[in-house]
Amino acid sequence: MSTLVIPVKNTVKGSQSFDFKVDKGFIEEFGNDFVLDTDCDVHVDEEKKGSWIEVLCKIKGTVVVECDRCLDPLPIDVDQEQLLVVRFDSDPETVEEDDDNVLILPEDQTELDLGQPVYDFICLSVPIVKVHPEGQCNPEMMARLKEMTTTETPEKNSPFSGLKDLLNKNK
Repeated sequence: MSTLVIPVKNTVKGSQSFDFKVDKGFIEEFGNDFVLDTDCDVHVDEEKKGSWIEVLCKIKGTVVVECDRCLDPLPIDVDQEQLLVVRFDSDPETVEEDDDNVLILPEDQTELDLGQPVYDFICLSVPIVKVHPEGQCNPEMMARLKEMTTTETPEKNSPFSGLKDLLNKNK
């Protein structure tokens, strides 16, 4: 169960701040297997504005993933800032909201679990292509990759090479 819970009901007008630490255990709660480790600080500023609440999440730290090229651990800096708007409704299931940053909660809910949004923000900060800067990959793995790519020619190992021979025989 997430420990990133803040109160949202009966808060006075004005702002409150909360600080949380996110580690590998937090990421594992979501069944994530591509993040090897994480060490992030989450700072949350909550401000009540009339009938809604603005929640500003600032996430700073490091996420460790596997390098796509050499498979060694690759640390990636995380520096995210996301604004969530919390609204209340007697029947939140019937409210249609197109904005992903607006959360509709039941009127009687007193706390907001920020676990899922923070997890999403962290995962979205990881680039699609995860590789070390040029020259920083594992040299042993890079040598093996180079060896494999230079000894095998794509034409000989192509599934279509046999078709090319048949085409040449028919000429």
